Amino acid sequence: MRTGRAALLGAVLVGSLAGAPPSIGAQLLSPGRLAAPHAELEGLRGCVSCHALGRRGIDPERCLACHEAVATRIAERRGYHASLVADSCADCHQDHLGPRFDLLHLDEESFLHEDTGYALELAHAAVDDCRACHTADNVTDAAVVAFKGERGSLARTYLGLSTECAQCHGDESPHGDQFGRRGCADCHDEGEWEAQPGFDHGATAFPLEGLHAQVACADCHGSPSPEAVYRPLRFQDCGDCHADPHGGAMTATCASCHRTDGWEAVSTTAVQRGFDHAATSFPLAGAHAAAACQACHQPGRPPSTEVLRMRYARGTERASFPRPLAESCASCHLPRHTAPETASRWRDCEACHSDLGWAPSPYDVARHAEASFVLTGAHVVTPCVACHQDPDRGQAAFTLRLPDQSCAGCHEADDPHEGRYGALACSDCHDADTFEHGRFDHALLPDLEERSCASCHSLDDPHAGQFPGRDCGACHVTGAFTAPDFDHARTRFPLEGAHAGTGCASCHAPAADLGGAVRYTPLGADCVDCHGGAT
Repeated sequence: MRTGRAALLGAVLVGSLAGAPPSIGAQLLSPGRLAAPHAELEGLRGCVSCHALGRRGIDPERCLACHEAVATRIAERRGYHASLVADSCADCHQDHLGPRFDLLHLDEESFLHEDTGYALELAHAAVDDCRACHTADNVTDAAVVAFKGERGSLARTYLGLSTECAQCHGDESPHGDQFGRRGCADCHDEGEWEAQPGFDHGATAFPLEGLHAQVACADCHGSPSPEAVYRPLRFQDCGDCHADPHGGAMTATCASCHRTDGWEAVSTTAVQRGFDHAATSFPLAGAHAAAACQACHQPGRPPSTEVLRMRYARGTERASFPRPLAESCASCHLPRHTAPETASRWRDCEACHSDLGWAPSPYDVARHAEASFVLTGAHVVTPCVACHQDPDRGQAAFTLRLPDQSCAGCHEADDPHEGRYGALACSDCHDADTFEHGRFDHALLPDLEERSCASCHSLDDPHAGQFPGRDCGACHVTGAFTAPDFDHARTRFPLEGAHAGTGCASCHAPAADLGGAVRYTPLGADCVDCHGGAT
């Protein structure tokens, strides 16, 4: 009976639904009302637009059949939907939650824009409002415009934006149509408009060289406005941009003498090609030929340094190439050393130098032999400045005045004898070949008031005064400091037996009370004094 009533109730329900309006029947079976964009699909007949009979959930193919713009982008493997692995639209876009439910349900803070195929970089990454870019005016995809426009939802979509800069920033371009079809990205990046990291002036008809590479763009191309920025410029001649400082006095082009790395940087090659210095009263030779023009010809104040002093002919100081007064070397070059006032042959620089360079000087050993000090031995290979340095003017100064030509005149500070042989001259024992090889001979000593060893060697005594009143010659010879004639038998302790073969150092050792000198006397002569023993 219960079964029959249930069957009857089902039949009545079906019959009632069959005769009821479609919207009422749909509401009885639907899990909820559709979102506002799908409102037109309400009712039983609209269910199959998204649902397939006999299959649970949403059929993605039916969604894409309606949303053709999304289907096209997926097929072309572009855009966010093409990056998804899931094949159910309902995983993200759930419906039947009421007319006010947002089908997009997009979390802007966690959304990864790079999944769309267009990563936000530099200034774009700083934009915190998606709708700042995703506006109805910026949608350019025709399919998206057609689909969303019909439904009045163009302002709600995130699809259809172009990746071309001009599609969003076309009204911001200061260039107008100056660059035709060239894109903004050819010169700019997404950082800031004022920078042009991609622009290469070298690829234009006027590559920037020298100081031109340091000039701001606006200095040549004008202020940033559509009418002025990067307008075509004439550059066939320097005068197209630069005023002529010569006032038309020069008939050649600027580039025939000047370079782009500075107006004062005159091309040496160009000057040599267009100007013959040999035709002047000062032909260039040697180091002068390699000198820069401005080293001698500097408009305004003449060059002046520690070694150079230029003077210009009156009336030419402000000329592009003022004329130096060059009658002799001393007209421009300050003297770097002094010479004996009476030696007139040394007053001209040419006596020792040439225009090939200040150094090395052609003044050689043969010419030095003409002076009062002939070079011999080690002096032949000694650098000139080692002797001719002016101590009052520093190392850069060179003096020819050497009033004291004795050994001590130059080598007083090098004296290893510390003045102990003041009565002797260096040449009495040494020659100019080398200081180490002496030729000392006592027979050559001059007459001295005292000829004892101590008269010269008092500071050389290694015995610390152990032998007062005894002359060094009692034990030593003048050929060497050794004592070959010393006879121990003449002392109070003659060496006998094993003592005869014992070395001196076995008994005579350094003593602290003598400052480290070897003690020779007094020493005990008893056995116990050296060998010890029972008391």
